[in-house]
Order: sequence, then structure tokens, then C-alpha cells
Amino acid sequence: MPAFNWWDPAWPAGMEKTLNPDVTPRMRGVVEKCNFCHGRWHAAKQRAAAEGKPDTEPVQYLPACAEACPTKAIQFGDLNDPASAPAVAARNGNSFRMLEKLNTDPKIYYRSKREWVRQIANAPHPADTRKENLRG
Repeated sequence: MPAFNWWDPAWPAGMEKTLNPDVTPRMRGVVEKCNFCHGRWHAAKQRAAAEGKPDTEPVQYLPACAEACPTKAIQFGDLNDPASAPAVAARNGNSFRMLEKLNTDPKIYYRSKREWVRQIANAPHPADTRKENLRG
């Protein structure tokens, strides 16, 4: 989910030492969006190149959220590999994608046992519904 930075970043004394040097703190007014730890991907590509692996071979890396999740609720991997854990989870009947009807082919899958949650993911915007009702 995108997040808006309402304030300039400020940390208590000493906390600035805990910041990730690979991630630049953004100033106020910037919308943040997950980039799947693009910096980690670049680092993995550099390690693979240093090890002499061909550029065509996919690199192995894990975004911080997936690495830190103790319950493995966040999974990351190759959806094109039918045997990968994320691909298996995506085929689960409780899995869904947000606004899939827009045909943007989202790669993020969510899971919920609640049918209403899966239905609302593709629900029309209230303004769209109102227009259809006005047309009759």
C-alpha cells in the first residue's frame, strides 16, 4: 500500500545509526510504495556477477518483509514456477488479487477465508455504481 510522508523524517538521538544505509529516507510530501527491496535485488545481482554466474540466471534474494515475517505469511518467489511456494499459495481457493478486473495482471496475491473480503477486492467504486443507477 502506498503511504504518504506527512512530516520530514526525524529520529531520536542515536536512532539514525539504525537506519538502513541502502535506503534513502525521503522528505515530506513523497508517496512511498513498496519496491520489493530493489536495493537487495541489485546487491544479489552484484554478488552473482562476482561469483561468475551468467547474467541470464535469475538471482536469489528475499525482500526484508518476507525475511522478517515469523509466520511466513509473506511469501516471495517465482509465480511462473508451479512448484514454488508462492505459486502454490496463489492457486489456493482463498487467494485473490486486488482489482483483477482491470486486467493489469497484478502480481500480489492476498488470502482470506472470508468470502466478502474476496468479493470486495473486485467491487466497483461507489461512484461507478451511482452512475450506473442514474442511467437506469
